[in-house]
Amino acid sequence: MELRNLDISNQDEISFVENLYIESFPPSERRPVETMLELYKEKSSFVISIAIRDNKKVGFLTYWILKDFVFAEHFAISSDFRNGGYGRKVMDLFINSISRPIILEVELPTTILSERRIGFYQRIGFKLWENVQYQQPAYIEDGIAIPMKLMSYGDINVEKNLTVIRSDIYDSVYNC
Repeated sequence: MELRNLDISNQDEISFVENLYIESFPPSERRPVETMLELYKEKSSFVISIAIRDNKKVGFLTYWILKDFVFAEHFAISSDFRNGGYGRKVMDLFINSISRPIILEVELPTTILSERRIGFYQRIGFKLWENVQYQQPAYIEDGIAIPMKLMSYGDINVEKNLTVIRSDIYDSVYNC
């Protein structure tokens, strides 16, 4: 399996990412697809990676290369490959390709699905910062902020450095 940057000239890859993005994330947790693709074309700090196995598209990951850490924004595995260990394989490839700490947002652990998602990241080695209060800013104008939790991988203390971390995420990712 390989994890490589999306080929913006490959319409099949773009369609795969677009469809999986819309299927996997509610509108409140994603920006418009056109905006995401424009960011990828324009900002070297924003990356869309696609996971490929045996010439089949397995999933995608979007992330931001920030000053002191990498912010993993969206991660999804195609329904054809779910529950087969591919999520872990893709995250292992991602972690091994990054030399900085990684931070990501997760939904509050209020449903079985959100608890399972948090457990998935914890099994890979991510730390849940349970005592940190955080909100994901709205992706669209007039949208609402969503309470979330932060998780991290690597040598970073989110609780101690929350002000700087949140500021970097809000400025770079959410433009607010």
